[in-house]
Amino acid sequence: MRRTSLHIYSTVHLPEAEREAIERLILAAPRNVGGRLIVEHLDLIIEPYQFGFFVHTGVCEDEAERPDSISPEFWAILRAAALAGAAWLLFDRDEPPTQGLPIFGARPTSRSLP
Repeated sequence: MRRTSLHIYSTVHLPEAEREAIERLILAAPRNVGGRLIVEHLDLIIEPYQFGFFVHTGVCEDEAERPDSISPEFWAILRAAALAGAAWLLFDRDEPPTQGLPIFGARPTSRSLP
């Protein structure tokens, strides 16, 4: 058995362009036969969530260096979570900002993704 944790962050901790790019990928994602959205990011496993999205930390195990498709700020959050034993991160629009992390742009509106 393996124990893991989930780290939850506000979406304001991601650079706006990166956050918007992920949201566009989610909105454009095709559904598989079972109806699940397949989000096609070059390096990340992303699962949509009503008020944001989940991201798997596996890329930190697979890549020693930060992939070009991930900003330094996002990579720092992913690496810190992976080192703390988290397998997944949840970026939630309604989560308050975490002290000590950078904040980018205005807080996103609470619109739902598919």
